[in-house]
Amino acid sequence: MAKRPLGIAVVGCGSTAHRRHLPVWRGMDDARLVAVVSRDAARREAARQEFGAEMALEDWRQLAAIPEVEAVDICTPHPTHAEIACALATAGKHVLCEKPMATTLEDARRMAEAARRAGVVLMPFHNMRLLGASRAAVACLREGVVGQPHLVRGVMAHGGPDARDPRRKWFLEAAAGGGVVLDLGPHLFDLTRVLLGQPAVRVRASTLTPAGWTVERDALVEIVFADESRAQLALSWSLVGGRETQITVQGSAGHLRLTLVQDPPGNPGHPPVPLTLVQAGEGTEIRHPTPAATEDPCALFVRAVRDGVRSLEAEDGVASLALVDGVYRSADGGGVWVDL
Repeated sequence: MAKRPLGIAVVGCGSTAHRRHLPVWRGMDDARLVAVVSRDAARREAARQEFGAEMALEDWRQLAAIPEVEAVDICTPHPTHAEIACALATAGKHVLCEKPMATTLEDARRMAEAARRAGVVLMPFHNMRLLGASRAAVACLREGVVGQPHLVRGVMAHGGPDARDPRRKWFLEAAAGGGVVLDLGPHLFDLTRVLLGQPAVRVRASTLTPAGWTVERDALVEIVFADESRAQLALSWSLVGGRETQITVQGSAGHLRLTLVQDPPGNPGHPPVPLTLVQAGEGTEIRHPTPAATEDPCALFVRAVRDGVRSLEAEDGVASLALVDGVYRSADGGGVWVDL
């Protein structure tokens, strides 16, 4: 007997919800879009009509009393995540939360504890580790294709959150809770942790906040992991005319280069090779599977709720926030090493 669709409410109807979340929920047989929530009346009504939600609400607090809403998908600005997640988890709703899970490590831990106490799923939206190339890279590293990994070099950069959508200028305000480290760091930190399969133990960093800015625009981060492997990561909102997300894992027997975004491509006219393995001086492109619809974070969230199979845990979000917190503590201390 087929299970009934999971009742979902999407909290926040901004560009992130429209690009990554609402279209997925609309197309899923295993989910039913019960409600969309936004303080903006025109925006929530437009989302209700476009994506087929059954109701449009102004206040997320109303969701606690709606039994048809079994789970919520939080797509609101970063500083609101913790309050919404804790309250609705306590009300018995499962929670999918856009990254960063919170703006502080304390809030991330509070969210995880609220979900644990309520016995509900809390899943951070760390979608980069789910991409086909990422999954193939993790499998290769677990098979030992580069020997013992000892250094990760990574970059995630674009022209800023408002580069393509001026409505996202709230990212640049002090009230956002942080800048590029809080925005891009959780993605790159999570992917690096998964690739190495090791917990991070120490971090040091420097950040750049240009004149007139209230949050940092660029950051250089160095991480030491439990097995003494290291990562050197660059996070930037100052890349003019393109986007880049790339990680290279150097090991004792070769290196593996994972390219998730390269725009424009390094070789004009040719798309970037997503995954390249170099052993003994020879390069080999590795083919990888394209993520199936069943591997989308929203689908995996439903699977976690329905079947208890969790691809991402609340602790993954906490671990990323621990690194974000460590980066800020280090930068505030002048780039000193700090323990996690």
